[in-house]
Amino acid sequence: MEITWSRPVPLSRSVWLRLADVALDAAHASAAALLHVWQRVQTSRRRAAEFRALRDLSPGVLRDIGASPQWVNDAQRWQDQHDVTREAFLRGL
Repeated sequence: MEITWSRPVPLSRSVWLRLADVALDAAHASAAALLHVWQRVQTSRRRAAEFRALRDLSPGVLRDIGASPQWVNDAQRWQDQHDVTREAFLRGL
């Protein structure tokens, strides 16, 4: 026959373990928030790069791919402004 010693079963965790859980939860929440912000920044950068690429296309190409008239007009305005700037620079030489 074996003798087993009875010991009390803890019904709640110690204060230190609970504090460690709170600290880990806070670290996890802040890491998740940082990840979310980083993903939003990356999405914003990618969207801005796509808009720049569309803006750099000629108005004819934009019409051919079925872009909205606003995009076509913006591209035409940007191209006209770029041409004026380039001509002014070349006249100054």
